[in-house]
Amino acid sequence: DTQYSLEEKTDEIYNLIIEENLTNLTLVGNSLGGGVALLLAIRLREEKPARLSRLVLIDSVGDTSYMPAHLKLVRSTLGAPMIYLSPSKLAAKMVLRMCYFDKKKITSEQVEVYASSMASLGGRHALLQSARQCIPPNADELLAKVKTITVPTFILWGRHDIITPLKVGELLHQAIPNSTFEIIEECGHIPQEEKPDETIARISKFFETTAAG
Repeated sequence: DTQYSLEEKTDEIYNLIIEENLTNLTLVGNSLGGGVALLLAIRLREEKPARLSRLVLIDSVGDTSYMPAHLKLVRSTLGAPMIYLSPSKLAAKMVLRMCYFDKKKITSEQVEVYASSMASLGGRHALLQSARQCIPPNADELLAKVKTITVPTFILWGRHDIITPLKVGELLHQAIPNSTFEIIEECGHIPQEEKPDETIARISKFFETTAAG
C-alpha cells in the first residue's frame, strides 16, 4: 500500500499505546524514527500527557531545511529506477558508508542484514514510499509544536553525521525547553550501531538522572 507517511506511522504507535493502555513511556527514536517520536510526543502532549515520561532523540530528523542529497535523489523521478534496479548489497554498503564515520567498523554481517531488507520488491517499495512521504505537508506547523514538549528530553548526536548534521540537534535543543544535548565524537548517523557502548552509557545516565513518572 502507500501508507508510509510519518503521520500514519505515528497513528499506528499511538493506537497501540491506547489499546494496550501503556503508561510511563519513554520514546526513543533515531533518524526518521526520531521524527516519528517527535510527532508522537507532540500528540501525547496534546491528548494524553500523563502517559509520556521521557523522550530520547538520536540523530533525529527535525528541520526541513536539512535534507540529505541522497534523499532528495530518491524523492525525484530517478528514485524508483534507482531503488528497484540497484543491487541490494551495493545499496546497503553505500548507505552504511554514509552513516558511519569509521568505515572500518562496517561488517559484512551488517551489509547482509541491510541488504536483506532491500532485496525483496516489498522492501524496495516500502523504502521508496517512506522516502517520498517522509516530509508531512504541514511539516513547519508540526515542527513549531516541538517547543510544547515538556518532558525530560535527551538529544544525542554523532559529531560527524552527514545525514542529519549537528545543526539539527542544536536546533532541537533550542526548541525543546527541558532538553539535554550531548555529542559523541568520531561518530556518524547511527551511534547505537557505530558506538553502542557509549550510546547505551549516555542514555543510561539520562535515565538515572530523570525520574520516570
